[in-house]
Amino acid sequence: MITAPLLLVGGLATGWLINPPYDFLKLMTDHETKLLPILRVAHEASLREAGISLRAALIRTGYRGLRPRFGPADLLPIIESQRTLVNQWIAYSKDKRTSGGWYLLESGEIGRVGAPESRMHFDALEEAVAHYIVRELDFWSGLAD
Repeated sequence: MITAPLLLVGGLATGWLINPPYDFLKLMTDHETKLLPILRVAHEASLREAGISLRAALIRTGYRGLRPRFGPADLLPIIESQRTLVNQWIAYSKDKRTSGGWYLLESGEIGRVGAPESRMHFDALEEAVAHYIVRELDFWSGLAD
């Protein structure tokens, strides 16, 4: 079990969080802070969690406006430091109820649903997740080629 202090305004620790959604020990850059809501789209749109529509989640994060300023390589350090994101995106992919978009497998494979020629395999699951997030969200936001 991971625990971390819960800090309030003024820096006073008032309690502990159990299994926080991100690693409190890693300080995030301003750019990474802006990307974190995008990385949490799987959680937001999951039927198991918040359950908002993917479209609403993309609008809430400002995905289309931020997208020209990041790629999978920008997401990777955050994903590597926050393992819960990997699990959230795997669950999101498994829970999809559509024949469109991309899929992600725990083996590190990603691909477009119904397009076997699009399959790609990554040695590191975190790298597969970073590429999957960009391709999946580009597809649903209308930015895909």
